[in-house]
Amino acid sequence: KEQCAAYPWAHNGVQDEEFSLVHGVLYNSSSSSMQETLEEMNDPDEDGCADRGDGQPGPCPLGETVDDRSPKDGAGPEAIVTGVACGRLLAVTATEKQGTAFVYDITDVASP
Repeated sequence: KEQCAAYPWAHNGVQDEEFSLVHGVLYNSSSSSMQETLEEMNDPDEDGCADRGDGQPGPCPLGETVDDRSPKDGAGPEAIVTGVACGRLLAVTATEKQGTAFVYDITDVASP
C-alpha cells in the first residue's frame, strides 16, 4: 500500500495476456476459449480500443487502462523465480498490476 501512495501513477494500468494481439504468438498457440477472449479484448465494440497505440484498433494501450484494485490491495507479486547472475543467486518477482520489479540477492538466504 505504501507503493501506491509514493507512486500514484504506477498502479493505474492493468496489462496481462488478455491484451495480446489477435493472430499474435499467444493467440495462435491458445485454445479457442482464450482466442475468443483475445478477440473481445481487441474489438473496440467489446473491450478493445479504437487505437491500440499505433492508429489501429486492438487491445487498449497501457495508458488507457485503469486498475481499480491496486490502491486497495497494494503490490501483488505474480510469480517468483530464481536464477544466477554474476555469481549471485537472485530471486526476482514483478507485481501483477503496478509494473514494479523486486530483485533480492539470496546468495546468503539467511540474510537476503
